[in-house]
Amino acid sequence: MKRVVTWLMIVAVTVAGFTPAFADLLSDKTQELKKLRDQIEEQQKQLDSVRKRKTTLQNQLDILDKQIKLGELQIQALSGQIDWVNADMGRINGELVAAEIQMYEKKQVLREAIKEAYTRNRSGVIEVLLGSHDLSDFISQIEYITTIEGRITNSISVLQTLNEELKGKKSELEAADKQLKELQAARALEQNSLNVQAQAKESILHDTKLTEAEYQKKIEASVLEQQKLENDIARLAAGSRRGVLNQGKYSLLWPIPSRMITAGFHDDEYYGHFKLVHNAIDIATPQGTPIRAPADAYVLKVRFDGTTSYSYIMLDHGNGMVTVYGHVSGVSVTTGQFVPVGSVIGSTGATPGTVGAGWLTTGPHLHFEVWLNGQARNPLEYLAG
Repeated sequence: MKRVVTWLMIVAVTVAGFTPAFADLLSDKTQELKKLRDQIEEQQKQLDSVRKRKTTLQNQLDILDKQIKLGELQIQALSGQIDWVNADMGRINGELVAAEIQMYEKKQVLREAIKEAYTRNRSGVIEVLLGSHDLSDFISQIEYITTIEGRITNSISVLQTLNEELKGKKSELEAADKQLKELQAARALEQNSLNVQAQAKESILHDTKLTEAEYQKKIEASVLEQQKLENDIARLAAGSRRGVLNQGKYSLLWPIPSRMITAGFHDDEYYGHFKLVHNAIDIATPQGTPIRAPADAYVLKVRFDGTTSYSYIMLDHGNGMVTVYGHVSGVSVTTGQFVPVGSVIGSTGATPGTVGAGWLTTGPHLHFEVWLNGQARNPLEYLAG
């Protein structure tokens, strides 16, 4: 028993010492993250400014430079968030140990009170009366028994409260652990995207055959190709009337976690750059992000040949609704296949010079279209959550 008590006292002192340390660490990490977020915001502004310039080969290289710097900052921010969550998990663990120590101490109090109450209650009221020297002593004995019973009731109440606190701390710890895993996965994805962009830049720099004039020809050819593809998509969307899938429902989940829109529906700047109507929203996301079906669907078309040509996936959700996912760097489905909501259909791309990106892109994102009864619609009107 002495060994257990001594160990608990050591742990209690240790936890008490750690708690301020964790608080200081969390405060420091919060300040670091704030500074990084400010830097990311400034870098994003610079990237947006460069994107507004005329489409040239040099400008494409400048965009890649800005995006690489932005990616590096985002990785730093994710690493900072991981450190923060680790520190917070340390705080939660410390509070968990402190609560368990308190539970142990209260159980000891309860155990002693029950033992004493049992000993006292073995004698009835008559025995207590007969064993008392006088009425005053008898009353004192009864009051003492009542005090013990009160201590038992109070200890049980405290233990119930502590038990609920322990459950809450364990749930908090599980949530933090889940968040940690998500952040680690996001950092790995961002790092992979950064590597792809760095390789794309090197590829462009070492392609000495590509002159500015040739680059402009590729852009012009891509514009013509994109116009043809948009006509094909419109034709397929108009002819789509598959059964009663998702009957009466026109609500879609977001196909990727990101909510950052870099080009809106019928975006004027996009038209100014490429002389094409932008029947989509562009959602910034790291290269290789899994794309998930926003609702039950059948795969209407897959255009993907493993080259750098523009690739896309079309899904038919029934009721005249079709969705399109452009610049995909990978495909996980085939034409005619049924895909339930939430299932992975492919992966995002759009880094210039990479698989599935095409030439009409300035960086990694998902090009997302929604068509209803053959007409392109603003996806933001149908996305929920």
